[in-house]
Amino acid sequence: MMIQQNKIKSLASTFIPMLFLATQVNAQIGVGVQSPTNPVEIKTDAGNVIVDNTGKVGVLVANPKVAVDLRSGTNGSVAIGNTDKTAAQAGAGALRYVASPAIGVKGYLEFSDGTDWISFYPKGKPRIVVMAKKTTQDTYVFESTIPSELGTKSGIVQRRSSYLTNWTEVLDSDSGVPTTNFDPATGEFIAPRAGVYFATFTFALQPSQVNTGGNNQTEAIWEVRNPAGTITQRVKTNNGYASDTGANSVPVGSACTVSVYLNKGDKLRPFTWITVGFDGTVSQFDTSGGGIYNALTIVEQ
Repeated sequence: MMIQQNKIKSLASTFIPMLFLATQVNAQIGVGVQSPTNPVEIKTDAGNVIVDNTGKVGVLVANPKVAVDLRSGTNGSVAIGNTDKTAAQAGAGALRYVASPAIGVKGYLEFSDGTDWISFYPKGKPRIVVMAKKTTQDTYVFESTIPSELGTKSGIVQRRSSYLTNWTEVLDSDSGVPTTNFDPATGEFIAPRAGVYFATFTFALQPSQVNTGGNNQTEAIWEVRNPAGTITQRVKTNNGYASDTGANSVPVGSACTVSVYLNKGDKLRPFTWITVGFDGTVSQFDTSGGGIYNALTIVEQ
């Protein structure tokens, strides 16, 4: 009798775990579904919501192709709310809806790249726009055969390469959102992303007498440097003037307009080089009219 009971206990200890194992492997949950064919199936008035064997969720979709598949063809939309979490807190790949933008639309989506919230704008590609005017005489000589000439100057030094510095910023924005891509103190623009940029600047000098020599000219030049500071491109416009205007004062200046491809982090900056027979060696900007003769514009294409 004792031997028989031991056999029964042994069979039970073997059979019961196998029964639970079989139940765990083949278990399926059906809510309102008589014979579910997926691990989870929930019946709704519009159709079934399922979780398949690979963990994909199908909302009214029998064979989901991605982690969450809403492509039933009937009201297959998803609602996204806003969050006050930073992009880092939300994590890369998070989405949010912004209902109160600064760009004149009713709302837009943003995704987190892990560091910043990046916007999807409903009115097309975001645009960088920079506008500035120059009402000071400030320049910076950065190329000269005489080292002592390098540095900050008032006006444009003859036959020296000079950056135009200390601009008055009018606008620096990314699709209407203020940014700091342009440094008005140096006149340098740093591209926040790769693309084609339309850039133009003009300068005009105070009227004076062009009175000596030939080969009088003014050059307006756009310079591109990579993030390491190496010059990669220069584009210039050269305006020539008569060798002698007698007793007549004439306005002298130039302008340069380019469409240039910039990589992220590239630096775009205007500078001048002039050789004009004015009295003296330094020429002054014409700052009348509040800077209308000395202006800069950069627009992302």
